[in-house]
Amino acid sequence: MKTRILFSIIALTSVQAISQVSITAVNTSTSSAASSFTYANAGFTYNWGLTPNNSIVSVNGFTAGAQNYSYASFLPGTVRLRRVNNAMVTGNYTLVWAQVVTSGTVYNMFPEYQNEMEPFFNGRVYNKGTDNFFDNTSANSNNIERLDWILSGGYSTTSPGLVGFSVFERGAVGGHDPFCIAAITSLDGLGNPATYGTIVRVVAANYGDPGPTVTYRILKAQNPANLLDAGTNTQNRGGVIVSLQSLGITSGQTIYGYSLFSNDLPIAATPANLVDFTNATYFPTNTGNPGGIDLIAVTGIYIANSLLPVKFVSFSGVENQNIVKLKWEVENETTADRYEVERSYDGRIFSVINQLKSNSNSSSVNVYSLNDNVSAVFSSQLYYRIKQYDLDGSYYYSKTIALRKNSKPLELLLYPNPSAENLFVNVRSAVAEKVNLTVSNLSGLQVITQQINLFAGNNSLTVNGIDKLPPGAYQLSIQWQGGRKTTKQFIKK
Repeated sequence: MKTRILFSIIALTSVQAISQVSITAVNTSTSSAASSFTYANAGFTYNWGLTPNNSIVSVNGFTAGAQNYSYASFLPGTVRLRRVNNAMVTGNYTLVWAQVVTSGTVYNMFPEYQNEMEPFFNGRVYNKGTDNFFDNTSANSNNIERLDWILSGGYSTTSPGLVGFSVFERGAVGGHDPFCIAAITSLDGLGNPATYGTIVRVVAANYGDPGPTVTYRILKAQNPANLLDAGTNTQNRGGVIVSLQSLGITSGQTIYGYSLFSNDLPIAATPANLVDFTNATYFPTNTGNPGGIDLIAVTGIYIANSLLPVKFVSFSGVENQNIVKLKWEVENETTADRYEVERSYDGRIFSVINQLKSNSNSSSVNVYSLNDNVSAVFSSQLYYRIKQYDLDGSYYYSKTIALRKNSKPLELLLYPNPSAENLFVNVRSAVAEKVNLTVSNLSGLQVITQQINLFAGNNSLTVNGIDKLPPGAYQLSIQWQGGRKTTKQFIKK
C-alpha cells in the first residue's frame, strides 16, 4: 500500500507545512565487489568482497507515493563527514555495518573493504552503511555531527516537488530513527556549505519499509586500522524521500546538495545555525539514541521518472596543435534546449566559451562536437565541462575533463596523484586507435577495466570507479594495439 504522510512543525523560526513521502518499494541491481581483502584477528577471519559472497546491491530507483524515481547518476556529489571529538571518540573513526554470511569463525562480508566512511557513503549501496551515525554515548558511538553531500556545480529545476533526497535506514519496521535535513543553498570559497534552506524533521512514522531484511555485521576501528567485530543482527530496511520543495527550494533556485543532522538539533535552530558544526548549542556532543540512525550508504539526488532529463553517455576531449576537440554523447533529449561549453584554468572558476542548440527531441543517442582554439591561451592546464539546459530552464553539469596543452613529451600522465575521487588521464597517441585501460592493485588483481577510443593528439579522460577503490597503491595501464603497454602508478587516498 502506498502512503503519503504529511505533518507540520511549529518552530520559532523555520518551517511551514513540511511533507515527506514514504518509500514503499526499491528498484535495485547487483554487481560484484571491486576488490577482495582478508584479514584475521583473535581467532576470527574477515573476508570482504570474496566470491561467492561479493554482491554489491545498488538502489537504481524506488516508488514513493504515486511516483517512481530514478537515481540521478549524472549529478555526482561528494560526501564530507564533519567531526567534533567527544568523550567517547576522537579522530577519524570508522563504524560500519555490512551484509554478512557467517560460517563458524569466518565472516564473509559482501562489499569490498573500505576502512574510511566517506568513500563508501558516496554512492547508492543498499547492503552497507553505518551504525549509530550521530550517537556520541553508546558502545557503538561516533563523533560525526553533520553529513554533507556537496554538489559543487549546483543543480536547478523548475519542478522541485518531483526531485528530492532519499534517506534509507536499517532498523525495525515502524521504528526507524529520526533525523533532520536541509538543502545547501550556497557554498563558501572553500566549497563548504555557507547557507541552507528550510530545516525538515523526519520521524519514524515518515518511513516506508521496502525491505528486504538484511543480516549484517557491525565493525569499527580508528582509521586506518583493520575493522574489528562489534556484533551481528538481522533487521529491515526503511526509506523516505524529502522533496526540494519541502526543503523550501523554489522553481529555478540552485541547490548545492544537502546536509543531515541529528534529531536533537534544537527546535529553535534556524538555517543560519547549521553552518558551524562545532557550535555545541546546535550540535551537542552527547547525542544518544534514537539520534544514532543506522544510515544505509545511499546518497545523492533522485528524480521522478516523468521528469528525467538528458543523460550524458560520454564526454571527452583531445588537444592537437592548439585545437581542443570536444565530443559528447547524450540520450533522452526529449526536453533538451541547449548546451553551454565552459572552460577553466583551475578547475573551479569556469567561463562560457560557446553554445550549441539541441538538434533533436528524441530518446536516441546524439553526438555533439566542438573545437576550441587555445593558441592564445597562456595556461597549459585546461578544464572543460558542459552545462545542459532543459526547455523549462532546469540545468545541470556534465563531468569535468582536464587537458594538458602541448604536453608532447609525456605519453601518459595521471593527476591528481594521490587521488581521492577523480583521476584524470592524459594519453598522447600518434594515431587514432582503440586501447584497453586497466587498473590493478599491487597483487595484480584488475579492479577496473575500460575500452577507450583515442584520437591523434593529447586525449583526456576520467577513470570510472576510482572513488569506490579502497585506499592504497594501484597501477594504471594502457594496452596499445600491437601489444605495447604503458603503465603508471598512482595512490588512492
